[in-house]
Amino acid sequence: MYIQPFQTWLQEKGRGALTQQEYLRTVRVLARWWEASTGKPFDPDQVTARDLHDWISQMKTVEHLAPSTINKRIAAIKTYWSFLTEAGHSTLNPTDLVRIRRASSLWQTPRWLTRPQQARFLHLVRKETNPWKRTRNLAMVQLMLQAGLRISEVVDLDAEDVDLERGTLVVRSGKGGKYRVALMNPDLKRAMEEWGKMRGETDSPAWLLSERGKERMTRQGMHYLIRKFLDQLGLADYSAHSLRHSFCRNLIDAGQPLQVVAQLAGHEILETTRRYITPSEHDLRKAVDSISESKE
Repeated sequence: MYIQPFQTWLQEKGRGALTQQEYLRTVRVLARWWEASTGKPFDPDQVTARDLHDWISQMKTVEHLAPSTINKRIAAIKTYWSFLTEAGHSTLNPTDLVRIRRASSLWQTPRWLTRPQQARFLHLVRKETNPWKRTRNLAMVQLMLQAGLRISEVVDLDAEDVDLERGTLVVRSGKGGKYRVALMNPDLKRAMEEWGKMRGETDSPAWLLSERGKERMTRQGMHYLIRKFLDQLGLADYSAHSLRHSFCRNLIDAGQPLQVVAQLAGHEILETTRRYITPSEHDLRKAVDSISESKE
């Protein structure tokens, strides 16, 4: 699969660590699918455009992945084959015949939780009976809901980055390696102060710790915990990133200007922020249900 050379190539192209991980993960997903479909070891030089279209069809019809997810995977394999052809590992580029399809505005809209859903989500977090886990988990989710941090930014947060007196957070690992300062509102500050007391003194520089109490929380661990709460609410189509989306939407609903939302969220371009003024699927369903003669 030339995984290591591909990663080195991505590094030389200036791709970030998270992008590298996502691209390598996509190549492995494609390789597993191809081997299961053909019964042969994965050989990128044997993969055809027809194979790739069949793989995309499975993602749509069997896995029911969102168009945005499929497009990200297509972009990843296009980059992969650019590397393969440039390095001479593949004589043809089958991705030349594969197109990234423009998703409808419905699917492009981020999935955020409504205010009642956010309240029920936080209620589930607070029902944890273990005080250590409860305070840590509440600080974790409030960092996303009240300050709009990405999962990677939450995980990478160090104790020295948290200034409870000033109510600020230093985000050193923002998207694209950008540095910014995030602000704490009273809800987040309260959750962070409670976790700070529970966390106590430790040799680990990490702000959020794993259940062993010594190691930094992982992205996988965060995804697992948030996924558990979302599943309990029946929000199967939502993800951990939906908490950050909810932060942005809450600001829009509060009447904050797009420029303010963009700066607080760490968006590089304003067009990214404009997505939050687009009606969500929930908004659209609520609209069409409002004119139905059948009231359930």
